[in-house]
Amino acid sequence: MYWKTNGKEESEETAAAIESLFGSLHRQAAEGRGQSALRLDEWVDLATALRITQALRDCRGNRSAAARALGIGRRTLYTKMQKLGIEVGWSPPPVRGEATSAR
Repeated sequence: MYWKTNGKEESEETAAAIESLFGSLHRQAAEGRGQSALRLDEWVDLATALRITQALRDCRGNRSAAARALGIGRRTLYTKMQKLGIEVGWSPPPVRGEATSAR
């Protein structure tokens, strides 16, 4: 089996590895919710929440920069965060080596 991603053909080995990885992630996510399988919308929401939180972490909580990194508008990011229960007041964990200030 060959998959096309971004106009490039992936090898059988790569396609099998991707399928195995996503299958494993799906099983773990479903089991974590006490289900045998996730509906497509649940799977997409889970992946979206993960990617948004990664972007926020990478951008140290700067939502405008995170939206740019994700290739979406800032308002779209806020809407997705609200839908997925990601707090707008999210603050990133301290970066290793940085002194933490008292709050």
